[in-house]
Amino acid sequence: MKTLGYKLYCSECRKIVDVYERRRQKKVLPEIKPEFDVITVCCSICNKPVMKVTELNVKK
Repeated sequence: MKTLGYKLYCSECRKIVDVYERRRQKKVLPEIKPEFDVITVCCSICNKPVMKVTELNVKK
């Protein structure tokens, strides 16, 4: 588990914790152009999801 290098508040642990990227869903919004990925960010202590963010899908 590699942390992302920043901290967020976890409502389960009730403190500021390091977070990591648990899951990345590729191109989940195909009707929206350009396409986006949905990333689930989780607490490094309790492993509960803290938030979901979208990121532009970059074609490689």
